[in-house]
Amino acid sequence: DTKLMDRILLRHLLDLAQAKLAVASGLPRNNKTFRITQSFLWREALSSSQTTPERVQAAKKLLNAPGLSLDAATKKFALSDSGMNIVVQRPSVIRDMGDSAAHPKHVSREAFKKIISRHAVAANHDGLHAILELVDPVTQST
Repeated sequence: DTKLMDRILLRHLLDLAQAKLAVASGLPRNNKTFRITQSFLWREALSSSQTTPERVQAAKKLLNAPGLSLDAATKKFALSDSGMNIVVQRPSVIRDMGDSAAHPKHVSREAFKKIISRHAVAANHDGLHAILELVDPVTQST
């Protein structure tokens, strides 16, 4: 479904942007830090600000800290009010829509069985059925 995939990919795009901003602003980083961790660090750094304007201001302060040298793309982005509003938004509509598309509250057992049957790697089918039995076991009548 294109609509669902779009939501997931927009959330991914948001994570990429937040991770890049975290690195650009000098938040802690090492070679073993994953993009999702960097995105979280960005959001955490803004958590004390309550409103979107306060969060934008805090984000710009992070990006303009002494000693930082921002690349041209980051400098240009920081001037985009609409872009900055999205990367600081809490709760994030983009994140919530992507999360609900990727992790729906309920998927029926039958839907999972159909999805498993369509999975391209047939060698995984038995393992996926075992996982389905783990998370949604068939109740045995006594």
